[in-house]
Amino acid sequence: MRRPLDRALLAVTVALAAAGTIVILTQSPASRLSSDFTINYSAGVLIREGHLAGPYQQAELAEVMGRVAPKGAIDPRLPFSLPLGAALPYAVLSLLPLELAFRLWQLITIGLVLLAVLLLQRAAPTLPTPASGGGKFKALSLAMLGLLAAIPTWATLTEGQPTAWLFLGAAMVVLTLRTDSLALCAGAGLLLAVKPQYVPAYLAVLFAARRWRSLAAAVAGASLLLLSTLAGGFDALSGMVHNALSANHAVAVRLNEAWIGVIGPALPAASAIVVAIALYLAVLAALWLLAWRRPASVIGFAALAGALTVLASPHALPHDLLILAVPAWLAIVLSRERALPSPFPGLLAIDIALLIDLRGLGVPLGPIVMTAVVAWYGWQFRQRAEQRRQSPLGRAA
Repeated sequence: MRRPLDRALLAVTVALAAAGTIVILTQSPASRLSSDFTINYSAGVLIREGHLAGPYQQAELAEVMGRVAPKGAIDPRLPFSLPLGAALPYAVLSLLPLELAFRLWQLITIGLVLLAVLLLQRAAPTLPTPASGGGKFKALSLAMLGLLAAIPTWATLTEGQPTAWLFLGAAMVVLTLRTDSLALCAGAGLLLAVKPQYVPAYLAVLFAARRWRSLAAAVAGASLLLLSTLAGGFDALSGMVHNALSANHAVAVRLNEAWIGVIGPALPAASAIVVAIALYLAVLAALWLLAWRRPASVIGFAALAGALTVLASPHALPHDLLILAVPAWLAIVLSRERALPSPFPGLLAIDIALLIDLRGLGVPLGPIVMTAVVAWYGWQFRQRAEQRRQSPLGRAA
């Protein structure tokens, strides 16, 4: 850190990381009881008791939520919309008291985040790694500091959501670009299917790289988790789909850190989900078209796909944005290769926008800033690529 700007960015990052640590450690019991963890824990109780379709039947789920948490601690209308297989860890955790299970889940989440960073460092190092290992340790330390400073990490840990699975799954896809492993890809597909809207973009990354066996393995892994819901019968599967589509009705649309969070409040409630799905499908179609045309930089495409799929997601609350750590990492790699300017100012701008959104301004600032940042860096990527092509060395190559 030689330049004043670098030092200032580091100081702000440390301050945000310290604030995040305080928020996580001082979370009130009432906030923990009203978190998404209570919903998932209750779904786990139903599974452990043999009611495999119960998590998708709101009356049954609400009854269990009232049993594990004091009356009024959490809105009983909040649905469970994850695949049934994703609730199995919560079923095991439901053997413990809710408070202890929540704390254990936070530790597991931190472990998964650390594992994802280690996989990314192996797949695409952001710093040189000399024999002493100092570069690797420095990259790991800076990555964990940055993640602790990120609002999505705070949200994931305070809500008890499984979004660290998404981060790990996306990191496994990136590693597959370097190490073609069927088991790794199957695991990536399974983890990403916890929130199925993020699966197609990362499948497109494998398609862009023409990793056919890996693509098939990822599809198989994702299908395994999604179809696990059939263990509760077709009613459970239709209940999961219904709950996923109605999630924006249970949670205010404006809380979404995606494009639908900006435009949704201006639309009739019935139209918001239609517009959200249409936007999502349009972005997916564009990404798959780019993948079919075989982009020159698969890493650049992966960074773009990872960012756009979050912005276009029909449902993306702050904790869901933890998956953005993967395109952020790839942007740092591209910056080291001089294909992009430093991504740190852009990442900090996004984090500050998300921090402002925690207070609520009526319209989410996060997706607006994210769109501007993605557009700026996309333009910079194209400009630098064109300059390389026009340089004597680029023409010689």
